[in-house]
Amino acid sequence: MTSHPFSLPDPNDERAIELHKDQVLSAHALVLDLIDSALEESVPKAHQFFKLVDGKVDLSVHAAWTRYLTRQFLHTKHVSVEEEDPSFDVEKISNCGLCLSLDDSQVRILKATQNGIPKATSEARRQFYSSNQLLLPFTNHKEPSSNLEVRLGLVVLWHMDANYNFSGIEVACPRKEREDGSVDCYWIARWKRDEERGVGSQSTPTPPMPDLDEIRLLRNSKKATS
Repeated sequence: MTSHPFSLPDPNDERAIELHKDQVLSAHALVLDLIDSALEESVPKAHQFFKLVDGKVDLSVHAAWTRYLTRQFLHTKHVSVEEEDPSFDVEKISNCGLCLSLDDSQVRILKATQNGIPKATSEARRQFYSSNQLLLPFTNHKEPSSNLEVRLGLVVLWHMDANYNFSGIEVACPRKEREDGSVDCYWIARWKRDEERGVGSQSTPTPPMPDLDEIRLLRNSKKATS
């Protein structure tokens, strides 16, 4: 059985992490460009909806419209994406993302929170955040079971500024979920289409608008997942 093309790096080896990041970004450049273009077109359209009805921007509705428009854009480019969780919930709807399955990777497109990657609001996402551990980064003599489909898990985060303008995407390679629910990553990089391929940028994005994940008004879901 052949090894996974994106075997994970030692988290203590900065050079290995940088190489892994460059390899992944380079291999997924076309898809990342399409996602970036989709969001660049979709975010202002979602904002225009509120101007049309002369209403105040509702972040959960804005995110839902953006998700829908992004999916439609990608479908026109023959890129198949699915809803991350088809069963909507008031607490989760703002960050119920899109899933994109590639031959060797699975990508989740999520709206960034103030702390970056949104905390898991479902068991499926919790497992996804830790799924890269199945790639066995430190045991090259071992291989995943032949009946286990292993793909590199990636998160694409989209950002807005204080005026609801699209301010770009970041690509993250999650390592595991921490005890407090935050996500530890092997690396996270700003994506820029006009930069040379294979050179990631770690520039700090414009702080995103607050999200429903940060409000945490509902407690029932916490009890359900505890």
